[in-house]
Amino acid sequence: MKRTLLTTALMASGAALLIAASPKADLNQDGQVTRAEFTQTAVDRFTVADTNGDNLLSEDERKALKQARRDKRESRKFERLDTDKDGSISRAEMDEKRNAQDVRKAERRAEILEKFDTNLDGQLSETERTAMQGEFKKGRDAKRGDKKSRRADRPKPDANEDGFVSLEEHIAVSDQLFVRMDANGDGVLVKGEGGKRKGQKGRRKMQGEQ
Repeated sequence: MKRTLLTTALMASGAALLIAASPKADLNQDGQVTRAEFTQTAVDRFTVADTNGDNLLSEDERKALKQARRDKRESRKFERLDTDKDGSISRAEMDEKRNAQDVRKAERRAEILEKFDTNLDGQLSETERTAMQGEFKKGRDAKRGDKKSRRADRPKPDANEDGFVSLEEHIAVSDQLFVRMDANGDGVLVKGEGGKRKGQKGRRKMQGEQ
């Protein structure tokens, strides 16, 4: 039996705003994003979010933009689950999703066992488990440190703290974001550059989202 998600229409309406507000930054579709394209994307996003046209983003306008982003993420989740594109999620589609998750979990467990089962007996001893936990902790600590560092370096949208974000402030943040994402400093972003890192929520790749 199929269960139609009642929020589909709402998600679609929110997604429509986000599509206009945050288009692909590769404006000429040549497979790379120049600084000019990145900036233009930021300007376009600002223009759509500035609903009263005063060239300032109020707290309410910024909240509306964030909500639109959340709505689009939910819409994308729905679309991935709705494999037959009939506008509803069936039990079979839910089962398919769960089965895929189970496969990934099994693959992950196999990778862990292969890496830490040093005596090759097919299971993790207390010593091997301790080694595994120690390595995982180091990884988590490194991620926390990296996240804290990036948070400290993150530019403030409302630089003058007047409660509004001007177009100039918005562009300045976008420009700093581009510099951080342009790992090789060649002035263009290509697929994968500045994108998500494995196992963490990173910056949006190839898009001017902040």
